[in-house]
Amino acid sequence: MRKYFGMAAMLLAAQILYSCSNDVLGYGEEGSKGQIVARIAQPATTRTAMGNAVDGSNAVGIVWTDGDEIGVFDASGTSQKCYAKVGQGTAATAAFAASGTTAFDEPVYAYYPYNEANASNDIHSLVGDLPSVQNMDDGALHGDYKIGSANTPTGEGSYEFEFKHLFSMARITIDAADTPLKDEKLKSLTVSVSRGEAGVPIAGNFTFDAEDGSWKQMDEGKNSITLTWNENSPSLEQAFTCYMSLFPVIRTGDLFTITVSTENYKAEFTANSLTNFSPEQIYTFPVVLEKYETIKVYDKDGNAVQGKFTCAALNVDGLPDIPLVNEGGPGSDGTTAIGNIMNGLGYDFIAVSEDFAYHDELANGMTNYNMGTYRGTVSNPFGKNNTDGLGFFWKKDGITATGETMFEFNEAYGGLDGGANTLIAKGFRHYVVTVAEGVTVDVYITHMNTFGDGGNTEDDPWVHAQLSQLRQLRDYVVAKAKENNRPAIIMGDTNMRYTRHQIVDNLITPVTSEGLQIADPWIEIQRGGVYPTWNTTSLMIRSKFGGGNTDILCADDQRGEVVDKMWYINVPDAAIQLKAISYMNEVEHFAKSTEEVSYSGVNVEDEAGNILTNQNVSYTKVNGYADHFPVVVSFEYTYGN
Repeated sequence: MRKYFGMAAMLLAAQILYSCSNDVLGYGEEGSKGQIVARIAQPATTRTAMGNAVDGSNAVGIVWTDGDEIGVFDASGTSQKCYAKVGQGTAATAAFAASGTTAFDEPVYAYYPYNEANASNDIHSLVGDLPSVQNMDDGALHGDYKIGSANTPTGEGSYEFEFKHLFSMARITIDAADTPLKDEKLKSLTVSVSRGEAGVPIAGNFTFDAEDGSWKQMDEGKNSITLTWNENSPSLEQAFTCYMSLFPVIRTGDLFTITVSTENYKAEFTANSLTNFSPEQIYTFPVVLEKYETIKVYDKDGNAVQGKFTCAALNVDGLPDIPLVNEGGPGSDGTTAIGNIMNGLGYDFIAVSEDFAYHDELANGMTNYNMGTYRGTVSNPFGKNNTDGLGFFWKKDGITATGETMFEFNEAYGGLDGGANTLIAKGFRHYVVTVAEGVTVDVYITHMNTFGDGGNTEDDPWVHAQLSQLRQLRDYVVAKAKENNRPAIIMGDTNMRYTRHQIVDNLITPVTSEGLQIADPWIEIQRGGVYPTWNTTSLMIRSKFGGGNTDILCADDQRGEVVDKMWYINVPDAAIQLKAISYMNEVEHFAKSTEEVSYSGVNVEDEAGNILTNQNVSYTKVNGYADHFPVVVSFEYTYGN
């Protein structure tokens, strides 16, 4: 049986006229005596399994081909005969006649496909095999098992059967645009499914009942199905669609791993199922390779050449939730929630700051991650504590981090009641992070001095301490970038804003003058590449806007500035190059509560960047578990040997 791309519904019939309507089926001339009319009971509808559907079609057609055979039973369920397709050619309508024997006077049950292994089996003990490796050179659809029952005679002894599919079908459209696989010959496609640590069996041997459609696996099954092409490899010059039958055992949240292999490259990514699978349903898999943030592309020697990863920076506000210290902070329960949320969102690596009193709650929630050194909480309120409050987490699967190195800032300002900057050993850490085989990035995490609101120049000791720390970090990062000849990422709570600190003069321009390339994803993606002007009014996200005239409320949260920053540096002649492809100040997933607020007479920046004065605004304000929301950036890397 072959797939037929032009049909709008899934219908099988014999020598009848086909109607384009899903609801109307017009009959033509009657079938010959003893033949069977086979028809699917209802059109199979599409439900999206991994993102948006690739086009507007909600169903797929199936055509009968030469050599197709069905097994037919009479009412006893023990007497079985083979019926073969009548006539030549492929068509959406076909007749079946008894093969090598006389037809049943009253056929009652049927199944497809017939095979000799079932010749002596009764209707309740049929066996089948949904293969885990399927050659697609002839375009055949493998493992498309169906059972049917007689409806009403069509006349002259011909019977109409309604067939139902036992399993689910995946409709997979591969789009290799903007990847090295573009224009390559497709050699194989593998879909594997897991649930937690266990594989989900989507193929294997099974038994089934042609009367009621029940089925049961005979073995442990296989959690992957691979389609292969040898002689008739399709080109990925344009989007290519193929089909796959699979056991309907997939559940919402199960993890798909999709691997697409061509003559010279292999692309692999993961995505979670958005629905429970059911029999007789077609599920659309839009495999637009460039859009998946988990994708990694390898050459034929196994070297990574292109891929993506996502990282996040978050101040978890981990001082003890007690009066006069951090009353109203997330505390134990809130920190547990933060850990669980991050674990579920699945960022590749995460930098946290103020990881003090509730470290266990945070770490216990992040079961999918390894972590760096925890240096303890703040136990001495009158002297310096040997902790930086920093934490680094990286996914156990596919990411490694080594070479942890810690540095304390040379300058700090502010005592116990002034940001507690001298109460801990604030500084930065350096990690060597491998995001794919052969793809290594230097990652720096930091928590800098707080701002004292005494002016925006270095005449203010708070600003001087902050910019001194920025320069110390900058000089170390630049030296290492030149030495290692690879990209670097700086991430963490800087307590700085472009509008009140001379970040461009102390970081952006000096790094560029060293022959390196540096960028802020927030500036690139959300601010049109234009840095805010220093010594101007702060640009605030809605959740941090207090309603006064000293700040500007940004109508689009992503245009607002936060003190949690991320910069990345490229070495122009290095093999590995980074490019930020998305930036998000992640408010939605870290919301603890909301409230309706209204302000009058405030300044607002609209989504186009226009400043509107004396505005009245009302909106839903989001309160987070911590007093910061994460900054989340996705990067694409390219790697040339």
